[in-house]
Amino acid sequence: MDMMSDGVPPPKAGWWMKLLIKIAGVDEETLRGCPLHDWENVRAVGEIMICTLLYQSGLFALILHRLFAAPGQIRPELVLVSMFIATFIMFIDSYMVMRSGWHIEGIKALLHAGLEIAGGTLARIKSGIFLSIRIGLSIGLAQLTAIFVSLLIFAGDINAKIHEKYLTTNAHLIGPATTMVDAAIQRATDAATAQTKLVNNLAAEVAVVRQNEIDPLSGDPQIRQAQEEVSQLVAEKAKAEEAVQNAETFAANEYGGIKGDQGNSGVPGYGLRYRAATEQIKNARLHTQNIDKQLDAARSRLADLRKKAPVASETTEQRTHNQLSSFQGSLNAENDKLSKLKDELAKLIEGREDAIRKAIERAPDHVGLDDGFLTQIAVLERIAQEDRKIAAIILLIDLVSFGFELAAVLAKVTSYVPTTYSALLASGGFMRVVEIVEDMTGRLKDLDDKAPKEPEDQPSDKPLDGLPGESAAAIPEPPPKRKRGRPRKHPLPPGTTGANGQGNSEAA
Repeated sequence: MDMMSDGVPPPKAGWWMKLLIKIAGVDEETLRGCPLHDWENVRAVGEIMICTLLYQSGLFALILHRLFAAPGQIRPELVLVSMFIATFIMFIDSYMVMRSGWHIEGIKALLHAGLEIAGGTLARIKSGIFLSIRIGLSIGLAQLTAIFVSLLIFAGDINAKIHEKYLTTNAHLIGPATTMVDAAIQRATDAATAQTKLVNNLAAEVAVVRQNEIDPLSGDPQIRQAQEEVSQLVAEKAKAEEAVQNAETFAANEYGGIKGDQGNSGVPGYGLRYRAATEQIKNARLHTQNIDKQLDAARSRLADLRKKAPVASETTEQRTHNQLSSFQGSLNAENDKLSKLKDELAKLIEGREDAIRKAIERAPDHVGLDDGFLTQIAVLERIAQEDRKIAAIILLIDLVSFGFELAAVLAKVTSYVPTTYSALLASGGFMRVVEIVEDMTGRLKDLDDKAPKEPEDQPSDKPLDGLPGESAAAIPEPPPKRKRGRPRKHPLPPGTTGANGQGNSEAA
């Protein structure tokens, strides 16, 4: 049955396989004498236990963060504790379920082959009781885990019910607290609006002063009006030139019979629309020429005003520069203030719910939020009682979580996969005990052979113990002692004598 006898060498166990063997509670030396089927069985059991470890670590981390951490907070110490608990459970399963499970399977395999080494019915009952206790502990842990999983999945619904009760209890405090917080937000909004207007006015003044520094004559009202007139005429000229270009394009399309616009007829030649387009081009060009004349006149007036205007002195330029620096500093300061007001307003709007909650909690007749673990379980129970479908879903979640939690235990206890390893393990353990007993028996026999023999007492005719008429010859000799050794597997029938001359009076 071993792999070496079949000519197949045992597989080389790497670090991963060694880890799986350790977790599955298997002896590597014994496993080397087993077929490849046993190696795959051990690998599957170890991988299931690794997956269970990862599942439990993640689940316990979520549970501990929900119980002991703030919302959105990740605490490494809770993750480490979760990993330790999951690893501890894996070690318990490895020793209490896996290691003993291999021995029990081996004993059952030998029993099927006709060899009873379990110690009788009482020993099997005792082993079954211990196995039931181990499975019961695992079931209890799985049930607790299933409860936590249900609380995590239905956390939104549970919190909604708890907050609904909280709001109902403190309904008389919510209105005043909300009014107070909204009033603070409104004051911050008004302050930010006023500050925005002030900043805009300062920005306009800074722009004017900066323009005066670049062009000192721009501060003269007549020159400013002339500049505005020139700017307006430049814009009108651009529009007029665009109108001329559009009219020429329309006329060209009309002449060629191209429907480039909705107004084109699509008929080539000198039609009515073409003649109308030609007239429109003529009028547009006349309008452009008039604008050019007005623009030239405005530019001439602006140039004359600039010539007549006095030249700014160095004192005026310095005063303008100082004024610009002062306005710019004020503008920067007000901008900083506006930025702070906007940040404060944003914080007030973002923390509105928290501010209302804190205001409610400061009230003397405030009733606290009861969101403890027992309350969550009670709310989950009420949700299940209100709707049978929800109760069925919760039960299904419990069963799935129960299966994940007990995956390794169920894989070992409920699924019977006969392995050579189990038989070798049980037989090896039994034979080692037999060898130890045989060795002890031989050593005790050697000690008896080496012990000095005592001289036999001579019979006496004197009465013993004061009984007249009785002598030592009348007292029956004690039965010969049975030689030391292993006890008989099957007792002798009553009245028979063994090889050493000892009868079976005790059995009789």
